[in-house]
Amino acid sequence: MLERDLLVRGATIQDVARRAGVSPTSVSNYLNGRVGEMGESTRSRIAEAISALGYVPSAAARQLKTGRSPILGLLLPTVANPFYGELAVAIDAAAQAVGLRVILCNTQRNPAREADFIAQLVADGVKGILAASAVSDTQMLSRHVERGVAFVLLEVPGRNPGVAHVDSVATDNIQAAALAVDHLVANGYRDIVYATATPLTPHRAERIEGFHGAMRRHGLGEGRVVTDEFLPASPAASGDARLADYGRALAKEIARMEPRPDAVVAMNDAIGFGLLAGLHDLQLHVPNDIAVISIDGTLLSRFSSPQLTAIRQPIEDIAAAAIECIRGRWADRRRSGRAVILSPVLAPGASVRELARRDATASSDLR
Repeated sequence: MLERDLLVRGATIQDVARRAGVSPTSVSNYLNGRVGEMGESTRSRIAEAISALGYVPSAAARQLKTGRSPILGLLLPTVANPFYGELAVAIDAAAQAVGLRVILCNTQRNPAREADFIAQLVADGVKGILAASAVSDTQMLSRHVERGVAFVLLEVPGRNPGVAHVDSVATDNIQAAALAVDHLVANGYRDIVYATATPLTPHRAERIEGFHGAMRRHGLGEGRVVTDEFLPASPAASGDARLADYGRALAKEIARMEPRPDAVVAMNDAIGFGLLAGLHDLQLHVPNDIAVISIDGTLLSRFSSPQLTAIRQPIEDIAAAAIECIRGRWADRRRSGRAVILSPVLAPGASVRELARRDATASSDLR
């Protein structure tokens, strides 16, 4: 049969197998990501055949065979936050690489909205859900787990979901804040404040813990923490989409502090961007008057002015580990919960200077 005839009536998995010179089982394995023992040439022939014939797998047939939809639900506070936007792209790419697709849900950190999304996804046959919000209703979570839904939580208090057979993947938030303090101290800074927003979600609380611990380790006391309680009407109250506005407003409060701090650790890039704008409004130079370092290290942080020094989360690794946890849970529903904790890395920028070296250079210029 001519290929154009197949395109008209719709190619089947048998047509793909014949063109690629393999069995229908091999094509099925390829489509479902079971390619560990499949040779590169076989994968290439199957991919070429799928492309040439315009083959589209039947989602209904796959769901009948596997008992689950090839769709994943992804619950994020909002992709208006640069970190969550990049995380969504990375998870979508990791899912597509193994034949899965992603439905994005913006929860706005609203528990009722989150529960509604989960209920609708499950009703539509979705058997894998990734949630970058702290699911507070553990009883609801347990009920869905018992019905065969695989969950991966991306913001977990104490690195423990609190529900059996639920996995978690996260950056080491305590380490991230400590790395920020360590970098500032290594560059001569001592009076350091931490800027965060409420509510103190699990990852936000862990970053504060890391900040306090690092400050004590360096003999600098607890360190000051500033939140939206310092503002008469917090822009942060409107959610993650307004965090940059919050950072901008908070810059004025930080500038009024007595004594004014030498450096600020921003809870995330969005607050960091706001701080840069707010300090510029006040004609305070970053980093000469005050240094700024943020946690996240998103793509946009490389294009700010000055370029933000950041503690970068390994977004691609988070995405890959989350998808692997979903597939592992599908393979073995009863295995113990797995907690994957990934290490952040320093991404140097221009918003932090070396105080000792800079000051020594200035002194020598005067001689």
